Amino acid sequence: MELELPEDVAVEWPISGVAVVTFTGEHDLATRDATAALLDTLVEENQAVIVDFSKAEFVDGAILGVLRNTDRAAREQDTIFRLQLATTAIVGMIFQITGASTELECASTRDEALAGTRVSIQRGEK
Repeated sequence: MELELPEDVAVEWPISGVAVVTFTGEHDLATRDATAALLDTLVEENQAVIVDFSKAEFVDGAILGVLRNTDRAAREQDTIFRLQLATTAIVGMIFQITGASTELECASTRDEALAGTRVSIQRGEK
């Protein structure tokens, strides 16, 4: 799968059908469109998408909007969409203040984020 990745973003597939997107650095209005396109594609093509912000240095409202839109799309497509948020103080505060950490499904570790994805895949969903 050939994906155009925004700067400071990496994608891996630790389990077949499960994409993990890792964000490092800063993510804001400048990376919004590329991030949205990437997440849309991953939600369409995978059973689960984990978005890891544990090494991100900054996230703004534009990216939070993308995450909320992606979450809605994932629910419509029966795709698991989960955030990994054991993150820097400023990024964690942004997710907490905006309510995104309670509105979106979140995990604090990679193992926690991946929990349940194997079961869904083994049942043949999606």
